[in-house]
Amino acid sequence: MNIRVVTVARQVGTAGEEVARLVAERLHFRYVDYQIVQQAAREAGVSPDTVSEAEHTPSLLTRILEALARTPSTPAAAWADPVPLATSPLFTSTDYRQFIEQVIRDLAQEGNCVIVGHAAQVILRKRPDTLKVLVTGSPEARARRIMAGMGVDEKEALKTVERTDRERLDYFERFYNTGWLDPWTYDLTVSTDQFTPSQAADVICAAARAR
Repeated sequence: MNIRVVTVARQVGTAGEEVARLVAERLHFRYVDYQIVQQAAREAGVSPDTVSEAEHTPSLLTRILEALARTPSTPAAAWADPVPLATSPLFTSTDYRQFIEQVIRDLAQEGNCVIVGHAAQVILRKRPDTLKVLVTGSPEARARRIMAGMGVDEKEALKTVERTDRERLDYFERFYNTGWLDPWTYDLTVSTDQFTPSQAADVICAAARAR
């Protein structure tokens, strides 16, 4: 088997995390998700929450503050209410994403890992030893899982599906100039509408072993 890394992107409500864990277990790979944020935070010397925020499209206010932080020559008089030094960013969102990207590259270099999320499919797109997977599903099936898992009604579940899809689309277009759900971003797309998580994991493992 030439595949040493599997990246798993997943839409909310698809049981993508469960699928990824099963893939890691069956391939005897390491499962990696939040550990990426933790390692990036250690290297940046900030809290994991600070790094996590960099994986969301920043607000207009955040972008303004980061631009000003990049321009130390801005006269103090230009500030009506100066931002306290303790809350001024040492790094911008872009800097934090670069920490995340380097952690992902280091993990890929070590190999034998399943990387969940964090735009790994884009960051590692040129690596021939990487299988890039998208776990997807219909809005209705995803909403049903959200209803069962979160105890919300169908209307709220569908709103969650729509909102999270939109946020991820915006994020990838803004920072990676690519469509999150573009088929050419992935080697394999698996829907959990008809496949159970275990069956979906079997499909992914078979694809990994075939390469």
